[in-house]
Order: sequence, then structure tokens, then C-alpha cells
Amino acid sequence: MVYDGKGWAMKLALAQIDMRLGDIEGICGRIEDQARLAHERGARVLCVPAPLFMGALPGGLMGTADFEHDMLTGLTGVAERIQELDMICIVPAAVSFEGQPLLDYMMLKDGHVVPARSSIALQRGENNDTRWAPPVFDVDGVRIAVIFDLDRELEMLPTGVDLIAYFQFSAFDMTDRETAAIAAVRSGAYRKIASKRSVWFACMAPVGAYDESVYTGGSFVLDDCGRVVAQAPCFEESLLVQEIQRGVMLDALEDHELPEFRSEAWLWQALVLAVRDNARARGASRAVVALEGDLPSSLLAALAVDALGPRNVIGLVLGRNRIFTPAQEEAEAARCAAVRAIAERLHIRTVERDAPDAARVLDRDVSAGDAERLRSRALGLMLEDTALELGAMALSPLSKTEYALAAPALSGGYQGDFAPFGDVYLSTLEFVARVRNRTSAVVPQELVTLNAVEDCMERVLAQALSTLDGPVDMLDRAAQLLGGLEPGEVDGALEAHVDRNRSFDDIPMAAGKPEACSLLLMLVRQGEAARRMLPTAPIVSARSFAERAWPYMLAWSDLGLNGKERMTVDSLARAEVRRFADSDTGDRMRGEMMGLLGELLGISPEQMEELRSEDGQRRLHEGMKKFEGEVQDAIERMMGGQGGPQGGPQGTPMPHPPVDPRQFPFFSQN
Repeated sequence: MVYDGKGWAMKLALAQIDMRLGDIEGICGRIEDQARLAHERGARVLCVPAPLFMGALPGGLMGTADFEHDMLTGLTGVAERIQELDMICIVPAAVSFEGQPLLDYMMLKDGHVVPARSSIALQRGENNDTRWAPPVFDVDGVRIAVIFDLDRELEMLPTGVDLIAYFQFSAFDMTDRETAAIAAVRSGAYRKIASKRSVWFACMAPVGAYDESVYTGGSFVLDDCGRVVAQAPCFEESLLVQEIQRGVMLDALEDHELPEFRSEAWLWQALVLAVRDNARARGASRAVVALEGDLPSSLLAALAVDALGPRNVIGLVLGRNRIFTPAQEEAEAARCAAVRAIAERLHIRTVERDAPDAARVLDRDVSAGDAERLRSRALGLMLEDTALELGAMALSPLSKTEYALAAPALSGGYQGDFAPFGDVYLSTLEFVARVRNRTSAVVPQELVTLNAVEDCMERVLAQALSTLDGPVDMLDRAAQLLGGLEPGEVDGALEAHVDRNRSFDDIPMAAGKPEACSLLLMLVRQGEAARRMLPTAPIVSARSFAERAWPYMLAWSDLGLNGKERMTVDSLARAEVRRFADSDTGDRMRGEMMGLLGELLGISPEQMEELRSEDGQRRLHEGMKKFEGEVQDAIERMMGGQGGPQGGPQGTPMPHPPVDPRQFPFFSQN
């Protein structure tokens, strides 16, 4: 720490590195290298990304004792080797603590590895409300708090903190700008945390792909006024070192110097990272893409080129069979020419193969419905064979729309190893292609149109309808319902249902086209088992199919409330509580009245307890009825008088007609 007469100064380092999950030796080596580089630049504290050791979804790794042992052994070696640097290194990791999962951070200090949150929790005690408050530690007098969850842990932040070190754990979501780190600051995110609390704020943002999750990088540091004083680049590795000073106004970046979050642009770069890291994890340096001449396959080839380079991408051109007319032959020739033109634009080499005639292979006539399904499977077979021959990763152009609606028609054959667009709806690809073409127009303009998207959607809906079984009139009605939908309508309904988990009546399409909406949701539900056989896809939305998995044997489909009032367990439970509360109130009032009567009549507590029993209540009820009858008889005699039936005591007429006392039962009125 350096004193400048006004306050303190300390250098913090954020190591934005991308490593393969589980490569413990390689990760530890990178941490040591980053620590030495940071030390040369005067840093006292080094932070590394949260998913580095456990990924975004640790799952069963937290319960694997040997994995934890190997991780701690590797970190211990790093701590011993960097002890001479007199630095503190903060390494987050998901661990099992007292039988429960815990996101802890290992503090490498003085040659030791200290699980900070676990150790502090034990010191605070089992019943202490602040047991899981953010840990705070001092580095040369600077109080640093480590936070993983801003929504929950900020409320438990102790006073006197100088610096918040926030380790981002949420992966990229194209609908949530705050998952893009520095790209969210321009719109006001994170700034209030620093300025309101008058603390420095450092965001350690991961970069790269960890299984299905993707991170964009973009680490940054805010001063205690909420100004950006340092930022790391997005979508690439970097070591950010920043001096943090109290009482000194440092130079800050203007808003126009900060990256602006644009959903499609960030999505493209995130998918580039996903393709690159998945190829590396599979040990492949090349990728093969089946070029069909449509928007998805052309955009996929451009994505592969951006991720791996044109020399490492192979385009598979598969000739179509079953061409019977000159018009079909002309269309096929035009398609092949367009495919070759796309390959030339991308500077990738192609492999051309002819698909076998399914009728000859199967030795039977192939119907029109079978032809498309068998052609798709033949394409998959050729794609798999080409990938194996070239030692490449086979990429699939399937979109989230196809995962949602056409999975049963696609799951019977090989579809590839990895589907970068598997969490991106078909209608979104048009806008992503426009963003990519701003760099260079590699996707033909005629494919970046609504008409091209409509052609693809027509094919997807046809595949979905081919999986239905039933009477001809029912299938015709289903085709009629889906045939009148626009791509935006289809994807909008799917997004509301899958990504937002909205009920049927809250889906926009349900109000005007309830039958079509019901059919779409039924297709989504029936494809649950088949989706699990399709290629893995990166998660880039609010909720992917990997996160939204439903029971694949489910027979229920959401058909809405049909005007009925919604029933919930919450409402039933609250009604039951109110009913019991009313019953308890009545019992309490009766008990209080019985106690009062007991005191007035001199009844002992033992006799009162006897009266409260079931048998006592029965006898008391019978006695009360008898007593009520006797009282009513007495009132009748009194109201009728003793001077005869015709008058009062002196034989004079009654001024009013006689009153029936049974109209006023004594106990019912009291």
C-alpha cells in the first residue's frame, strides 16, 4: 500500500483467462503465470474467474472428493511457488461444505490455501444470522469484500468496506445486458452500487465457453463515484491491473468510450467463442458444415470461419437425388451454384458427394413423406462420414425453432456434434446475419430477408406436421392452422412458452389464435424425448431447453383456463388457514365464556374441564334444550295471565293481541 497524504493506494489485478474445464494442471500453471505478471506491474491482489475450476453448472463435481483433492493439491503448489511474491490470489470454486454445495473462494496466501467462506462461517457459528455474509479481508489496510450474488449479498455487506470484488457467475444471456459485464455499464448498471455506498467496485468477468454456458469477458473497475477507470476487452483474454486510490480523482472513461450492448452483435461473438472452445475441448482443429444454400447453413459456415479460420472449415455439398422434371433439375443446379458461391466468399474448400438413392438402398418405393426424412438422414450419414474422415467437428445448423417443433423428425439420424444456433430462434438469425454482414457481406443478400426466413419456417413446420398421427381431417386442420402463421408469430409464442415460462393465456398468440397456439405447445411437449438426442447447443437465452427439460413421458398440454378462475396451492392454503383461524377464534371465545360462567356460578376447574369434554358437551347441550323449553313454558304462562282466557287480572280485555313466545327463542337470541 502506498500513502499519498490523502489516502491509500493499492493495485488490483483481474486475470481474464479462458481455460478448458478440468485441466487442473494447466489452470494452475496459468494462475501462476498471471500472478507473476501482475506482480511485475505492482499488484498485491490477483482475482481469477469464477467458473475456472467448476464451470457454470458444477453438478456432481461438488460431490467428487478426488476432484476436490486434486484441485486443492494443485492450488497448494501454486501458493507455495508464489509465496515469494508476497501476493494474495483469490480463486473461486464450488465446493461441498458440511454436506451442502457452497460457492467458496480459495485464498492463496503465505504458501497456504485458505477456503475463506467456509473458514469464516465456522468462526461465526452455526446459528449466527451473519454466517453467510460476504467475507471481508484486509490487504495492507484496505478492506476487500468478495461477492458472488449482488441481489442477495449486498444487503449483508458490512460497513467500512473499501472495495467490492464481484465475481460474475451468471453466463451470457442475449436478453440480459448485465451478463455482458462492461457493456452494461453504459446504460447505468453497477454504477449505483459504487456511488451509493462510496466504495470501489471491481467486476471479474469470465471469458470463454464452459460446456453449454458462454461468457463474454469485459472485466472493469469503478471508482467510489461510479466512474469507469479501467476495462478489459470483451471476448478475449486479458490481464487488467488497476491502482485503487482513496481520496484521489483518477482519469475515467467517458460513456462514448465504453462498449454498447447490442444483442445480436454480442450473440455472434458469444457463439464464436462457443464454437472455438467446443472444438478445442473435442480435440478438433477443423469443422465441417453441410451447405444447403439456405440462411442457417450459410450463416453457420460464416460462424465457423470466424471461430476457426477459413483454412479449418470444410463445406460439404451433398447432391440431391429424386430429380424427375426439368424444373427440379434447374432448381438443383441453381442451388449447387449458390452453395459454391458461398464457399468462395468464405474462402473455404468444399467436398462434394452424392447422396444414395433411398429407394435403391431400401429396395422399396419411397413415398413423398419418406423422401424428405430419408434425405435428411442420408445427409447426416454423409456429414458424419466426412467429419470422421477429416478429423473435424461436425456443426449443425439447427435452430431453437427446430429443437422446439421438429425434434421427433430429426432425432432419427445424425445431426452433427454441436449446434451453435440451438438456443437461437429461426427469425432471429436474419438479424444476426445482418450484423455479421456489416463486417463483410459473406451471407448472400437474398438469404438475409424475411422471405428466406419464411422458406425455412415452412420447412420446419412441414417436418413438425410429419410427426403427427391421426385422422386425415385432423391432420389437414393442423396444416391449415400452422400454414397461416408468420415466423415472428411462431417464434414469439415459443419464446413466451419456453424462455419466459408463461401460461397459455399469457402467450400473445393465444388471444387471437388459440387453436394454433395449443398445437404449437403440444408439438413442443411431444418432442421432449427426441430433443435429448439432438446435438448439444450453447446457452444464450433466458432459458434453454437444457434448463427447461420436462418429463419426456408427460401427457399433459397447456390449454389455458378457458375463463375459469385460477386455482393455486397458495390460495387453497391461505383459505384453509383462514378457516382454521375462524374455528380457533370460536373455540377460544367459547372457552372464555365458559370460564366466566364458571367463576359466576362457582364451578371448580375440575368440573369445568368435565364440561369441556365431549361427553360433558353432549350432556350440557341436552340440559340446555330442556332448560330452554321450561323457560319458554314459563313465559307463556306469564304472558297468558292468571285471570282467565278472556282478559287480564281484573277480567279486563287485553290491549294487544297475545304474543307467541316461540317467535323469540331465548337461547337463539342470546
